[in-house]
Amino acid sequence: MQVSLDRLDSRSKSRLFLVLLLAVSGMVWATMASVFWVLLIPPAILVVYACVLYTEKALLIFGALTPLAINIEDLGGGLGLSLPTEPVYIFLFVLLGIHVYKERAVNLLYLKHPVVLFVSLYLAWLWIATLFSSMPVVSAKFSLARTWYITLFFYLGLLIFSNYERIHFYLKWFTVFTLVMVGYTLAMHAQYDFSRSASYGISWPFFPDHGMYAAAMAYVVFVLLIYAFYVRQFNMPLAAGPVLVFLLVVLLFAILVSFTRATWLSLIVAMGTYLLTRFRVRFYWIVLAFLVVGLTAILKQNDIQFAMEANKQGSSDELEGHVKSVSNISTDPSNLERINRWKCAARMVSERPIFGFGPGTYVFQYGPFQKSSELTIISTQSGDLGDAHSEYFSAMSETGFVGMFFWLGIVFATLSSAFSIIYTTTSLKIRLTTYMVFLGLVAYHSHAVLNNYSQYDKLAVPLWAFTAIIVALDIRNKRLLRAEKVITP
Repeated sequence: MQVSLDRLDSRSKSRLFLVLLLAVSGMVWATMASVFWVLLIPPAILVVYACVLYTEKALLIFGALTPLAINIEDLGGGLGLSLPTEPVYIFLFVLLGIHVYKERAVNLLYLKHPVVLFVSLYLAWLWIATLFSSMPVVSAKFSLARTWYITLFFYLGLLIFSNYERIHFYLKWFTVFTLVMVGYTLAMHAQYDFSRSASYGISWPFFPDHGMYAAAMAYVVFVLLIYAFYVRQFNMPLAAGPVLVFLLVVLLFAILVSFTRATWLSLIVAMGTYLLTRFRVRFYWIVLAFLVVGLTAILKQNDIQFAMEANKQGSSDELEGHVKSVSNISTDPSNLERINRWKCAARMVSERPIFGFGPGTYVFQYGPFQKSSELTIISTQSGDLGDAHSEYFSAMSETGFVGMFFWLGIVFATLSSAFSIIYTTTSLKIRLTTYMVFLGLVAYHSHAVLNNYSQYDKLAVPLWAFTAIIVALDIRNKRLLRAEKVITP
């Protein structure tokens, strides 16, 4: 699907050199002539040329660049744009689409995979729910954006990640760009002594709030961790190990001073999941335990609420106090407002249980479902201070119980596939690579209990790319296992 550098003939290399020479010359002239807008033309030409020559790698690099992309919130008509990534995505989508159409580069094995089936059912239901939406235009925009990212980074990602080397090409660049973003943000935050009050907006212009910023960093933690302690397995020099450990410490410090409790909890859940795999606990036992705990929580909700109300610790600049405030549902405004949003979602789905109110509509529709006794000092009727604060409650209220079922299907099918790879593969590299993306997904999906960010490109791109990697690794692992059975006497 791409022309690699070592396959370029002498004519192509000459053309590439000529393009580079003209680009540099044009930028020098523009600088000397003070015609600065012209400086944008040579890089744009280089990007187009690179996309044509290295279509797959260009998609992976610009997908990895999302942490450094800058969002323009409103171009008119409620549409936004992420620069420089989204215009390139459109161009690459066309190039890759043409290739898939011409080459018929679709493997039926992918189409039969349970994750692919659930993603396809979810996507289809998203558009069905849009037809019955309370706000059809809003839902159409939402569904179009989600379809866009799923198609580009999940479906097309599957084709690209079937090449194992492409997986680490993406993961390495994604880690590099995330660390660059983290370094800049920490430098800004240091000017305010890493205070909690400054953490809320310090990640601007890359992220609108600290929650999204911390959730994005969580994707990289386990990638960096495994690279740091298995440098030789991934063909890195041994000296790279201490450097990567240092970068991991910086990343963890950045997460710590983001003061995002949901991310701290999600990393603990991910580490707990890792320990379960080390003890080779079967996934269905984990699901069963999850259901039992959930059912117990529902049946004992009054007792649990009474016990939690004893905690009066509010959010604090002190890390210890901030951690203790996680379970404070009596005085902490953030926790109380989150519960308020969840109850609104439950009332909404009780009114529209099949199709919900429509994709992307929660923020506009939840206001009338609030009760005065549950309002907090940060409650709002206009929906300008966050969404449903849960990926699952959001899916339930916007696409009904059916939509939530398909979303949960994606989550559990992906995690089940990852467990299968870890327990069955005979390749250490495949196991380690699975852990990199699997634990990142566990962190996101557990974080998603308390926040919902999958509608934003910053989180949508790694979410669907990591999911595609799990599917690609699962299919690769099954092929290797079949081959080993054939060879084994």
